[in-house]
Amino acid sequence: MTSFIDHDLYKKILEAVPIACVDVAIVVDGSVLLALRKDDPAKGQWWLPGGRVHKGEKLKEAAARKAREEVGLECHVGPAIHTAETVFPDGPYGVAVHSINTCFFLYPKGPVDECKLDDHHEAVRWIREIPSGLHPYVEQCLIGAGLQKA
Repeated sequence: MTSFIDHDLYKKILEAVPIACVDVAIVVDGSVLLALRKDDPAKGQWWLPGGRVHKGEKLKEAAARKAREEVGLECHVGPAIHTAETVFPDGPYGVAVHSINTCFFLYPKGPVDECKLDDHHEAVRWIREIPSGLHPYVEQCLIGAGLQKA
């Protein structure tokens, strides 16, 4: 469906236009999965799995793909629960990242014994309440998934 974009071209794209992204609130027994990011932007922050939408890919297809690629879970994709934009000054190649994000409610197709993390995350945790210190976008997604602040 898509191929990787040359680094120089991707830098020019980041400098010129916002990027379409999806995030996924994977819900199991009232808990939502967060992943600890290794890369900019949001390096070192607890975030929902997610990322760029590929050309020709529907948003719900991207949401299922990101759950599979980032945390190794095959999921049913439910409704969109939050849409917003984020702007990070600390993007790749030293370029600020402006993204338009849609967060979807997902639930796994089978039992969740363990997550298989990709190279961009170092840990996961399941939460039942919204802890303090999360990015406001992540908080709003978690509220949309039915969680309340601790």
